[in-house]
Amino acid sequence: MDIIEFNHHIRDLLRSISHGLNQTIGVVIDGFGVTMVQTQVLVELDRCEICTIGDLADAMGSAPGNASAMCKTLERKQLVTRTRNPEDERIVFVSLTQQGEKLLRDIEEELAARCNPLLAEYTEADFDVIIRGMSRLHDVVNSLQSRR
Repeated sequence: MDIIEFNHHIRDLLRSISHGLNQTIGVVIDGFGVTMVQTQVLVELDRCEICTIGDLADAMGSAPGNASAMCKTLERKQLVTRTRNPEDERIVFVSLTQQGEKLLRDIEEELAARCNPLLAEYTEADFDVIIRGMSRLHDVVNSLQSRR
């Protein structure tokens, strides 16, 4: 398979998977008054506890300006706090508030309640195949990227 065919297959699959996740998970998330991207920001902040806007942008694969705007929106919703570094005011630290942590847990509980019964029809072996395949795809993409 050449790169053009590989690229078309992967893009089609990723688009279809993303659409399916948005239709399934997005419906739950929308009910909590946040978007999928805002939820991704909350998840990243939960992973790192306190990080800079730059760290968050890197983790999200977005521009720092976009991450900053997203954090301002989440701060207005009282889900995150932004604090300037007193030693270098260009650096802004972002962390979840208690309200942000609670919202994230509530979303996770609702997703589990709705989706876990549906996922029960799949075996651990099914999930292992998916994870191994995605990991292999990750390796292939990294290999392509490192040879640019």
